[in-house]
Amino acid sequence: MPIKVDCRADDGDKHQFDINFLLYHKGKLYSAADDGKVMVWGPDLKKLAEVQSNPCSVFCLAGSDSTIYSCSNEGTVKAFELDTLKEKGVIAEDKQTEFWRVSHDNDCLYTGDHVGNVRVYKNDKFYGTLCISEPVKDMVIYKNLMFTANMDIIVTDLHLASSTLQFGTKNTFPGRAPITLIGDKYIAFSTSEAMGIVVHENDDSSHFKAVTANQGAHEKVINALAGAYWKDQHILFSGGWDKIIKKWKIDNGKLILDSSCETDIVINAITAGEQGDIYVGGSDGHIIRIRAD
Repeated sequence: MPIKVDCRADDGDKHQFDINFLLYHKGKLYSAADDGKVMVWGPDLKKLAEVQSNPCSVFCLAGSDSTIYSCSNEGTVKAFELDTLKEKGVIAEDKQTEFWRVSHDNDCLYTGDHVGNVRVYKNDKFYGTLCISEPVKDMVIYKNLMFTANMDIIVTDLHLASSTLQFGTKNTFPGRAPITLIGDKYIAFSTSEAMGIVVHENDDSSHFKAVTANQGAHEKVINALAGAYWKDQHILFSGGWDKIIKKWKIDNGKLILDSSCETDIVINAITAGEQGDIYVGGSDGHIIRIRAD
């Protein structure tokens, strides 16, 4: 079945400037944008709450069982209540730093910044810092592995059981942000030229072997990727400056285009919702839901 735009956020509710990040978490959609706001939406894109998180851009969001975390180019990482977005506190503050990415996994919060540092917090308490040598444009955490992306993909092995943070580089390969998991089995990212897609195994024992690639996946720069595992199928969604959302399947080690549709917006962010739904955010604060069964 072709994918299609299903509904849109009302113009009176949307962000005033470009969307930077979307997060679907515990049945709700959270958005962050260049107007400094974080908003929470129902699955039908009815706005439930908003907060002026920062005076300038909010770049990324992450969620735990009770908290939404945001990061900004004005040097803060903040925590908010899931439903109300009431501010719970400031996790990190460094006015010399632009925090570009946050991720949460297994009671640990990870923050990536513009100079290549990743700070780790356990239960919201500072645990340690590691440097990956290049700005953290995107970041994915999977168990003890951290994948970071800018102009290369760097795989870092994390050891979090001791009193101090321990880590080591497992692998690097050419590529760039964005990056996403596809289920547990694959990791996908953009080619160095930014218009293609590369898929590797998410498997240390195979040294994260390359599986498939499409060098001309889009005619313009890819800004966003989102993976899903639906009905025993590994699925990838991609979008960017060409305003087209594409749905791909991985079959027999090949990346196969399943369907696509026009969105009328430059796509900056994609996230998978419940099975069959994805959410797309982009220029001028627009958010749309797409049926992708």
